[in-house]
Amino acid sequence: MPDPEELITMEQIAQGLFRLLVPFEELTTTVYVALCPTGVALIDAATTRYDAEQLILPALRESGIAPTDVRYLLLTHDHGDHAGGAPYLLEHLPHATLRCPFDSPLSAAAPLFDGEVVAERLQTVHLPGHTAHSVGFLDLPTRTLLSGDCLQLGGVGKYRSGITRPDDYRISVHRLMDMELSRIVAAHEYDPLGSIAEGTDAVRNYLTTCLSFLPDQI
Repeated sequence: MPDPEELITMEQIAQGLFRLLVPFEELTTTVYVALCPTGVALIDAATTRYDAEQLILPALRESGIAPTDVRYLLLTHDHGDHAGGAPYLLEHLPHATLRCPFDSPLSAAAPLFDGEVVAERLQTVHLPGHTAHSVGFLDLPTRTLLSGDCLQLGGVGKYRSGITRPDDYRISVHRLMDMELSRIVAAHEYDPLGSIAEGTDAVRNYLTTCLSFLPDQI
């Protein structure tokens, strides 16, 4: 059994939307939970078997979500702290469909497409910049962007900025500036604004700050 101090709980971020903050090295990584009309969706899967079996699944059960209630496992990109736990979660989620925006080695995976609405609630938004295939998910009822690692601000921890495709990143941020967003919830506590921007003014500031960390010549 995990140490009680390591147990995690679901934190509500909007109506029908929650997040689990899973320890990752000296940081945390996020698993989002959406209560959708066609079943529960998990977005991202943390890193390890331990994360899946000893942290994520117990937290779901504590909140009244059984493994059979989860119908979707959606991945924002292929980095280990977001996709690493996927095969272990799938062992316990008999009704879940895995969807991801990259070529996955998991045979059960199906692709995600820009603009596609999953589970009648979550719209896929292709936001390259962190990686070539990174996506966020726009929660349509609350206009909340679950951005994963798509918005880097000034970076996080020892990793600092993870922008690998700066030209694409600039385009992605400007795309979001043209969208109606009520909040942003990122996967890590990025410097200097953290993981949540609440309200249209804070969203605009968050996005503008993302751009400010790009070199002028890009």
